[in-house]
Amino acid sequence: MPIVFQPWVGDRYWEANRFGARVLVLGESHYGTEEEVSPNFTKDVVQNLAIDHRHAFFTKISKVLLGLDSNQWLSDEERSEVWQHLAFYNYVQGFVGDTPRVRPNQDMWQDSKEAFLSVIEHLKPDLVLVLGVELGGAIPSLESNIDVCAIQHPSTGFSYAKWNPVVSEALKRVKS
Repeated sequence: MPIVFQPWVGDRYWEANRFGARVLVLGESHYGTEEEVSPNFTKDVVQNLAIDHRHAFFTKISKVLLGLDSNQWLSDEERSEVWQHLAFYNYVQGFVGDTPRVRPNQDMWQDSKEAFLSVIEHLKPDLVLVLGVELGGAIPSLESNIDVCAIQHPSTGFSYAKWNPVVSEALKRVKS
């Protein structure tokens, strides 16, 4: 399957980014209707929900990457700025349904592998931050020079105390 939803790539992803490494945040899937399918869908979602507006999912990702917890406020400017330093891609290259909480089927996981590997080849991330333990188990093995850090999906029962140290350690590994 070809890449259906092009990845978001922040303006600072390739060089002089705040993380000292190329970080690809890997989500699982989009939901929507067939009429909404567009190569820019992921880019539009990130622009709208991570940069232009405040959405819990994208705010949690920003905070875990910055080592902040639920007691620390992240301003709109700081949150927006984080997304200029990373890339974001959803593994499943098709809508899983038209509402949240629908799971990909086995064919969707398998059919998305080739597109994912193509994105990896193009973006050359140092770290892939995988959002979801099941997703972490579904992605193909990557080259040994790419660090893969799978954390709990931020949408349900997310614990900064548990996952901030894991992400911090992964960022340290790829910078050294």
